[in-house]
Amino acid sequence: MSRQQSLAVSAAAALLFLLSASSTQAFQPASSLSSHHHHHPLASAVAGNEETVQIVTSPITGSETNIKYPTQRGSEVDSRKIINYNTNNDDENNNASPLLALRLSHILFASKELATQTLDKLTAAEWNFEQMATSVSNCAETREEGGSVGWLNLSENFNDTTNIISNDDNEEKNPNEHLDLILPPSARQYIIDTPSKPGDILMMESNRGVHLVQVVDVMVDVRKLSYIKARNTKKKKKKQQQLMEGEGTGVKVYSNDMELGVQKVGGTSRQGTKLAGIMGGALLEQSEEEVAKLGLTYKIETMGCQMNSADSERIEGQLMSLGIRPLIDDERNNSDEEEVTTTTTENNGGLFQETKTNRKSKKKKPDIIILNTCSIRDHAEQKVYSYLGPHAKRKRDGEDVTIVVAGCVAQQEGQSLLRRVPEIDLVMGPQYANRIGDLLEDVANGNQVVATEASHIMEDSTKPRRQSSVCAWVNVIYGCNERCTYCIVPTTRGVEQSRPVESIVDEVSELVNQGFKEVTLLGQNIDAYGRDMIPKRKFSDLLKIVGSVPGLERLRFVTSHPRYMSLGVVDAVADTPTACEYFHIPFQSGSNSILKAMGRGHTREKFLQIVDRVRQRLPDAAITADVIVGFPGETEQDFLDTLDIMEKVKFDTVNTAAYSPRPNTPAADWDNQLSEEVKQDRLHRINELVLQHATERRARMMDRVVEVLVEERNVKVPTQVMGRTTHGYIVYFDGDIDELRGELVNVKIDRCEKFYLAGKRTDEPVQ
Repeated sequence: MSRQQSLAVSAAAALLFLLSASSTQAFQPASSLSSHHHHHPLASAVAGNEETVQIVTSPITGSETNIKYPTQRGSEVDSRKIINYNTNNDDENNNASPLLALRLSHILFASKELATQTLDKLTAAEWNFEQMATSVSNCAETREEGGSVGWLNLSENFNDTTNIISNDDNEEKNPNEHLDLILPPSARQYIIDTPSKPGDILMMESNRGVHLVQVVDVMVDVRKLSYIKARNTKKKKKKQQQLMEGEGTGVKVYSNDMELGVQKVGGTSRQGTKLAGIMGGALLEQSEEEVAKLGLTYKIETMGCQMNSADSERIEGQLMSLGIRPLIDDERNNSDEEEVTTTTTENNGGLFQETKTNRKSKKKKPDIIILNTCSIRDHAEQKVYSYLGPHAKRKRDGEDVTIVVAGCVAQQEGQSLLRRVPEIDLVMGPQYANRIGDLLEDVANGNQVVATEASHIMEDSTKPRRQSSVCAWVNVIYGCNERCTYCIVPTTRGVEQSRPVESIVDEVSELVNQGFKEVTLLGQNIDAYGRDMIPKRKFSDLLKIVGSVPGLERLRFVTSHPRYMSLGVVDAVADTPTACEYFHIPFQSGSNSILKAMGRGHTREKFLQIVDRVRQRLPDAAITADVIVGFPGETEQDFLDTLDIMEKVKFDTVNTAAYSPRPNTPAADWDNQLSEEVKQDRLHRINELVLQHATERRARMMDRVVEVLVEERNVKVPTQVMGRTTHGYIVYFDGDIDELRGELVNVKIDRCEKFYLAGKRTDEPVQ
């Protein structure tokens, strides 16, 4: 029996149980609410938090730095309260709020008791919202659609019977009138007046009964959240003047650069930027062939963690949906442009000379450059400026190139990036990775755009371009509510926002249908999954649900936090067959005094308790970690405590780093900084221990038969393939990648190195 079938059976049984236990009770109707606002509370400024944006000068870089999120310990971390959609737009004819709509699902019950009992089961992840809606909802209009309501327009005005939408042909009408038979006005008003975010489940009463309403997604106009600066270049003004001169001659006058990019004026090409051509093609409904002739290409460089890698895949998915393709390595121009090289040779006496001239088309350069940045390490900003230099020069030399800076440095620096590198076209924080297409519309119109305002994360409107056909990243929670004194992540990635369980399961199911075998769940602090939802959920429950998706072979997750990692997560991994026996748990220091100074919220004893549970339930599991040495005030004994915890655990791998001060972090301003000499000495000593333990841990695999999921070819030995064990160990063995990619193969290990294994295929069972 499939999971979907079993869920349906369970839901049907649940209905019988609920009916037998139910009794109708009075419940406060949504219509009794005294509030009559017509905008969702998230669309208005939050009382006591009218100014959440600060511009400060970084003590590290000397540049002005954005602070779009509260960063002090004890500050507000509820995204419903700190994400402020008030644009202070006084235009009465324009809906000032960028928050436009909520996508909803619901289950309709006859009584509050039935609804409450179901909510408890949904919270504990024992039941599935969609299956419950299909099996037990009293709403005939949505039952067959799994309870899907669709989009709720937040502009509905409950004080005005005519409401606010009108057009030339029809009278003014209610934008949500089509929902009257599903969610009556009293229920809609309760939803609109209640602060909520994706994943929340609200309970309310209407004349139809009691509703459980789940917020599935939000619709935000990201362009209203952006800072837009027009490029008033002389060239642009001249081009606009030329177009205006065509007025009255039967020649079309174009209203923006996007139209200019794809049209011809008077038989002569008046082409603007290639980007304008692509975006204009979309807006003017040009054929795919006409858009493809522009041949627009992109190149994306990704720095940093797995979260950035996943963001880059989402960015690429957006670009490819616009008809922009990735640039192929060593691709040449098809134009008449040639690159000429001359070689002169002569004999020993210099009496004879021979000159050869080689002509070949010039190497093609990308039309759009995207740098997805990381700010976790020292000198991150300098690396960005260094990388941008050659591309900025291309633009200064008159080349048609669009420059985009995304990721954490973009969020950190904001508008100051434009001042440092005026050639940049778009600066966008991680929260806009899946909305780059919207932002490029303003770039195509000749503007510079900065999108770093706090926003709720929307579900992807396009499919990410996966870098692997075997393994995939799936985001489950964005941001981090911790306030570690060394870490810049809360400043650059914002507060925690968990995705709805159903959205995660749908994405994983689709990946499995596409042939993916392994999924890694991603979160900056993944153990915090669900604590920002109403009602709260648990990551251990999510693991069990995703791990049971039919067809999924392997499930991984990163990154855990010792403060929040429950023993239940260890048990969930042990009890879920698809979950890999692999845990990445950064402990950062083995000294309690340093952990306290770091603001980590856990002790070495708590960390070792988690390790003990892992060793108890999964004795062969791999444990990896991150650690910082040379933190301000760290004594030699503190460092020795770190080495001691490493000896106790014997990690499979540890990512090490010497402390480096980061902008907007408390520790950066402390006066007890250690010298670089001390930090490098400790880094060297700890790295020696890392190598020793890595070698010891892999040595235990000698002569064992392990199951390897084949991912790619061994780039150094083309006759070999590369895969990983459930422990995350890299394994090389002889094989044809075209035959074995995505296959699970038993391999007998005959060679163990520090960071990889090697062996031969075998029919022997896994040991």
